[in-house]
Amino acid sequence: MQVTSATLELSRDALLANLAACRLLTEDEVRDIVSKHPDADALSLSKAFIDAGLLTAYQLASICDGFGEDLRIGNYDVLDKLGAGGMGTVLKARHRRMKRVVALKLLLPKFCENEAFVRRFQREVETIAKLGHPNIVMAYDADECDSGHFLVMEFVDGRDLASTIEKFGPMHANDAVDCIVQAARGLAYAHSLNVIHRDIKPANLLRDKSGVVKVTDLGLARLAASTESQPNTGITQAGFVLGTPDYMPPEQAVDSTDLDQRADIYSLGATLYQLMTGNVMYPGASVMAVLMKHREAEIPTLTGAPPALDAIFRRMVAKKPEDRYQTMSDVLAALEPLLASKIEIGAQAMAETATLSDSELLGGPQRWFKAVIVEPSRVQAGIIRKYLEAQDLTVSAVVGTGTDALAAVRQHQPDAVLCSHHLSDTSGVDLAGLMHAELAAAAPGFVLVSSEDDGTKAGALSRLARAVVLLKPFTPEQLVLALNLATGKKLIAKSPDSSLAGVPSLKPLKRDRSTLKVLVVDDSTVCRIHEKQVLEQLGFRNFAEAADGANAIAAATREPFDLIVTDYNMPLMDGLALVSYLKQNATTAKVPIVMVTTETEPAVLDPVRKLGVAAVFEKSFPMEEVKALMDRLFP
Repeated sequence: MQVTSATLELSRDALLANLAACRLLTEDEVRDIVSKHPDADALSLSKAFIDAGLLTAYQLASICDGFGEDLRIGNYDVLDKLGAGGMGTVLKARHRRMKRVVALKLLLPKFCENEAFVRRFQREVETIAKLGHPNIVMAYDADECDSGHFLVMEFVDGRDLASTIEKFGPMHANDAVDCIVQAARGLAYAHSLNVIHRDIKPANLLRDKSGVVKVTDLGLARLAASTESQPNTGITQAGFVLGTPDYMPPEQAVDSTDLDQRADIYSLGATLYQLMTGNVMYPGASVMAVLMKHREAEIPTLTGAPPALDAIFRRMVAKKPEDRYQTMSDVLAALEPLLASKIEIGAQAMAETATLSDSELLGGPQRWFKAVIVEPSRVQAGIIRKYLEAQDLTVSAVVGTGTDALAAVRQHQPDAVLCSHHLSDTSGVDLAGLMHAELAAAAPGFVLVSSEDDGTKAGALSRLARAVVLLKPFTPEQLVLALNLATGKKLIAKSPDSSLAGVPSLKPLKRDRSTLKVLVVDDSTVCRIHEKQVLEQLGFRNFAEAADGANAIAAATREPFDLIVTDYNMPLMDGLALVSYLKQNATTAKVPIVMVTTETEPAVLDPVRKLGVAAVFEKSFPMEEVKALMDRLFP
């Protein structure tokens, strides 16, 4: 708990009076805590409210300091302060009715007093609200209250990339490229709607705990620029007007109003440089010195990067816009093959890549595929490891217990786990269930290695996706085939044997539909009932429902689902935005999504199909077509 001088000096009665004035808690909630601590002083009572989860330390400090009324902004209760910027204060807040946690940006008074700004603010908010993409921080609401105008945005439970490298140091190449690719996907979408960011930098890229990167402050840089009319403001005062000098393309220092997406491409390249090196591209003693280097200095080498990545970086930060990639889609086309090849950083990797051709660098051996071996027998573990390494597959860890296996999976995030059934602290079947419960769709493929072919293990694992039983003894080729079945990858055995496709040693597991969890999303109760009835006839029994895309995301973060059926036209968040979010989120990316809609226009449905939905059905949800799909997805 945050203890302030006001907390120490406040009496019990004064604390309760301040608490009643701010109206954050109901009378029953206050009465319950007070009755349990009849003799507690203000400090002890404050701690009791925090321990009960009724108030945060930030809220208690504000209440004790007499600022409790500031904790209610519109329909939101302020939980904590996240930071402050050129436009105002960013707060963590919660909607009082929906209980959704958000990031709330409260604008500075100087902006709220400017009528021209307020009108522009509303127009920009309407633009930002249309940006429904998983790699862009969503805007939920905008309003005004006694405290001023505020913007309500998606709360990202994580940290920005600037603080990430400040705390943990430079990123590995594959981690940095992954962040840049995700940001580029969001920016490409924004650019398609003619929205240019103008201030891309590590501090404006947020990464949540599941690894999803989101661009924030889209449109706000341009909004702030429109209000800066004071003479002789200088570039240091106009940091949010013109961008941030350390990431600013040369043309932006001349005129920040006439920019296109190539300016964001330059800034994203400068961001890549800092993620990998920990330093800005052009350090300087003054803003003018930095700007001059961006215009005239030689482009630095991206230290520690493979040649292919360095070449992409240099083109992104070319001095002249016409020498850069012309669209963010071009950037993605260049970077995504490197991301797929799991490029590595460091002297050893550089020595290895120096001898590879461009095609080998992009495709490479299969060492990017990581596996964890869970086997108490050193002899058996050694055999499996030898098989994997002979196929150019990386063994991230070899452990002997279920507890150590869970720790290894959390640390290494492998593509697959190869596990013995008999472990000292659990069974292989139970371990697979634990991994699935914790990681849901982000769980690695699971290969249960067993000498027992009694069918019970396959039955026990039938509810889990990406699970395969591999019977002993097996060949290296059979092992590779098992990994492909468990992960959906396309690993190639060094000595492939096509006759192995139907060997009895491999047991792809059938799914018991009655145990699968289905989320049905539709704002029409009648439609949800109909869709559930169709699925019930096909063996599904376990359903959850949501009336909107935003509520569906909340449900998907609470529990794993095996199938999601969603409408397109819904309030707050439509089906396109929902699918975009689910496909980019690591925990839901592999969950099959079915869209049921009255929409028929290709211009509306094509973007949904490109995101990878399993099927798009008309609103009647025709039984025969649905059955054919379910037989394919859940045989």
